Amino acid sequence: MKNIFILLGLLLFFCSCGKDGKNSNEAKVLSLKLEDQKIIPVNDKSANFSILSQVHFEESGHPLYIHLNYFSSDPNYLFVNSFDDPSLDQVLEFESEGPNGVGNVTEFYFQSYDSIFLVDRYRYLVSIADSAGKVKRSYRLKSNTSNKLDEDSVLPYSSSKARMFVRGNYLYIPCVPDTDSYIHQYGRDNLLIKLDLETGDYTTLLGYPAWYQNGNYWGGPDHVLPSITPLDDLDKVLVSFPLVDSVYMLDLKTEKMKSHFWMGSSNMDSPVAINYDDSQLEPGKRFQLETDYYFSLNYDPFREEYWRFFYKKYDEESIDKIIKREKGEPNQTSLIIYDKNLELIGEFEVDKNWRASGYDLFFLKEGAYISSTPDSIEDQMIFRQLIVN
Repeated sequence: MKNIFILLGLLLFFCSCGKDGKNSNEAKVLSLKLEDQKIIPVNDKSANFSILSQVHFEESGHPLYIHLNYFSSDPNYLFVNSFDDPSLDQVLEFESEGPNGVGNVTEFYFQSYDSIFLVDRYRYLVSIADSAGKVKRSYRLKSNTSNKLDEDSVLPYSSSKARMFVRGNYLYIPCVPDTDSYIHQYGRDNLLIKLDLETGDYTTLLGYPAWYQNGNYWGGPDHVLPSITPLDDLDKVLVSFPLVDSVYMLDLKTEKMKSHFWMGSSNMDSPVAINYDDSQLEPGKRFQLETDYYFSLNYDPFREEYWRFFYKKYDEESIDKIIKREKGEPNQTSLIIYDKNLELIGEFEVDKNWRASGYDLFFLKEGAYISSTPDSIEDQMIFRQLIVN
């Protein structure tokens, strides 16, 4: 009988522990692996910060880090860097004017060396070029010849939280309405451009969930523009809105969106709406700084995980300083991570000393990496691996 009790005790012990001997209920920790870093060189044509970058996997599986020159220039520069082999690094040049002119490039999508999509946001222009700078075709994203905004026009607006993507003969481009979404009570489907690459015709789709449509004004781009995340299923796209706990699924076949799963933070404070008339005044600036919001939703295809960035409001002292154009303390960044079964892995605060940027999170076979470049370094972008254990 004594041996039976000992056996039962051992069984209960091992059942309560994970593979590494830790208790299964023990809180997980997010850490930065300092010794495992990937470095991208930065020259005088670029900067070590960009709101739009892309990791492109070649057919061999080799990853390339691609980013646009942060400053306007002629020619436009696109930087292609290998994480492992500097001999593969290239700087691609694209003329602004002339027979191969692509305008002033504000965003890009790298499909291959023969098919690079380049956008001039303020000319409503999309060009397809190869790596030698030869333009194969151009498209216009406005129904008339004027570059002035109108009631129905939209501006292309890609960033690392909402990149362009291709599905079949269609290029999908995140966009922002030329007129404030609030004016139409967030009631239009105009947050994603669908461009037919054969005919040049385009339409817009993707609207706001009912949460936004209660008559209130909900701020500027940080609080209204969604994060758009393509999935392995080519007909499905995840959509995360800054002020809504739920994550939505957009079906590209039906062009309908529905709530998919809840991925909220227990630390999210409910926003307090302000009057639209105050949006350009101090109350509007304060709303931007004192409102929590979800920044981006990222899908890890290797581990089938979902990573959602969450930004807390600034503290009151910092808000007062920033309003006066003085330097305040940075706000707190957190990460919510779900597994492939949509179960919570954990919610983690990102250490402010890491200098981590939510614009530069990407996934490789060996793990998740994030930009963590010290302020003192200007000629490199340093990426370090994030570990959850």
